Amino acid sequence: MAKKNKKKRGRISRAFLSGLGTLLPTILTILILVIAYNFINEKIATPLTTMMRTGLSSELMKEKFWQGMVGLPAWQLDEVVDDTNFPERTDDTLFSERVATLTPAWLGFVMAIFLVLAVGIIFRGVLGRQLLKIIEAMIQQIPLIKVIYPYAKQVTQFFFEEKNKIEYETAVAVEYPRKGLWSLGFVTSSGFRDIVKVAGQDVVAIFIPSSPTPITGYTILVPRVDIIPLDLSVEEVLRFTISGGVILPPNQVPLDSVPDSEKTSGADSAADMEE
Repeated sequence: MAKKNKKKRGRISRAFLSGLGTLLPTILTILILVIAYNFINEKIATPLTTMMRTGLSSELMKEKFWQGMVGLPAWQLDEVVDDTNFPERTDDTLFSERVATLTPAWLGFVMAIFLVLAVGIIFRGVLGRQLLKIIEAMIQQIPLIKVIYPYAKQVTQFFFEEKNKIEYETAVAVEYPRKGLWSLGFVTSSGFRDIVKVAGQDVVAIFIPSSPTPITGYTILVPRVDIIPLDLSVEEVLRFTISGGVILPPNQVPLDSVPDSEKTSGADSAADMEE
């Protein structure tokens, strides 16, 4: 069968695709960093900043710190700008503005970064792990939370811990959501006993991450014979998923994707060896 000639792209199309290929890795990287920054800033840094400002504005701090240590007079500890003509009161400002100057927003963000690092360092040690077990035991006594927490922890461990505590971590390909469509996923556990009885064969649970946020996805149960084990690490599968299939693992690049020049040079080399 004669090979069909592919229609060549126009100059504008090639320039656009080239620009998209150049910008996409940078855009994806920035997007992930922005999401991480917003989470740390909104969920950790902002509450820390609010907590510091509330503490510095308390009556105890006004008495012990602002008046006792800093030496501010009482008329500088309120939310009213003194409009008298006393020369010594010309620099009067709102007390909340003074506190905000002392505790800028970036300070809370820096503290949040150090807090995350400190938590990681503390709970990686032996004593930290024991303390974490005690805290988790207390958390799991709270209604509703005890139903959600163990599974949320299991998912985060799968993606972020160096040594996964999940029994299986094999990267596989499976035909999902229908025959002829392949999805990448991870074998996370053996299947349900009742399903194994009905199916009459081994069944495994597979987590299929979604793009571009692989922490979310689908969990399916399929016969073990229907999966294809892949020689891929968890990181390689996640990079493929996050990039929307743009980043292929080097050992999985199809042979048809090899440039013609390399194929020719390879053929020439083989011919030389035969001679």
